[in-house]
Amino acid sequence: MRRNNVISLFIMFAAVSVFIVVMAFLGRNPKQTIASPTATKPVVILPTATPEEPDVTEAPTEVPGTEVPTEEPTEEPTATPVVRPVINPSDFSNYSTKAASWGISGSIETNEAGEEVMVYTIESAAEKAADGASYIYRMADDAGKTIYLTFNLGYEDAGKSTLKILEKLKNTNVKATFFLAKNYFTENEDIVRAIIEQGHTVGSRGDIFAQGDDGKGMAYLSTSDFSDTMWSIEKLYQNIAGENTRMVFYRPDKFSARDMALAEAMGYTVVFRSFDYYDWDDKVDVNKALKTLKTNTAPGAIYQLSSSKVNAEILEDYILWAKDNGFSFGLLSPQG
Repeated sequence: MRRNNVISLFIMFAAVSVFIVVMAFLGRNPKQTIASPTATKPVVILPTATPEEPDVTEAPTEVPGTEVPTEEPTEEPTATPVVRPVINPSDFSNYSTKAASWGISGSIETNEAGEEVMVYTIESAAEKAADGASYIYRMADDAGKTIYLTFNLGYEDAGKSTLKILEKLKNTNVKATFFLAKNYFTENEDIVRAIIEQGHTVGSRGDIFAQGDDGKGMAYLSTSDFSDTMWSIEKLYQNIAGENTRMVFYRPDKFSARDMALAEAMGYTVVFRSFDYYDWDDKVDVNKALKTLKTNTAPGAIYQLSSSKVNAEILEDYILWAKDNGFSFGLLSPQG
């Protein structure tokens, strides 16, 4: 019995060994078909694209908080149109039309503080004609030793002295006021344009050849003719300086109480002088002329000079002398 059990075990062991050998042989057979596992949907991974170089012509991306605000276009200021003042002749019928010329003299005196000052005396006829009117013949000098140059232009000499004077003013960086007669605007437009372009002020002398019933000059015109003449000069000025511009100063050769009131009503400040001399005469000695200007130099003074050969010659020397002696040069203002 026990022997039979041993034989049975041996037979079972042999059978198992044969089975293992057979299965190993079948696993190495290339013709054997083996079922594939159940396929799943493939995941496609595309290659990563190489980043392109940035286009330097494109505007950079704005960083939040650093945006530059867009400015609204600035609207050019519109010039205020110049409107001719309305003049009613009857408003001036009670003013005297007696004509006078401006006359003034100055003398150096010592004040209570021991300072030398220029004291001016206005001739009685001129003072009477200007009585009660608004005008200037010198400027307040609260800021220091300031003086003011003005030039009267009625005609231009053969040597074009005004152009030489403009050159001297430019060389010394000084601005002046030029009072022009009506005829000067049409006869010397190029010079008028140069005066304006260089930053000088243009004032009116009226029409020095105007003819009234009792004489030649603006003082002898009727109120209506005076107004028409002054406005015609404004139009000549605007043709050169541009529209919406006008002059604010008037220097009469002869004037009356009516003229003073009329000029003010038309928007002008009447400007007389503190000093003038015989500078229109080319025979005047240059050294004497320069000495005369120096002797009559005073703070606040308004100088009336001619556009003459002698002034063209001495002007720069005079300006340099005045600056060396503590004076400065100002430009007239209506508020003076």
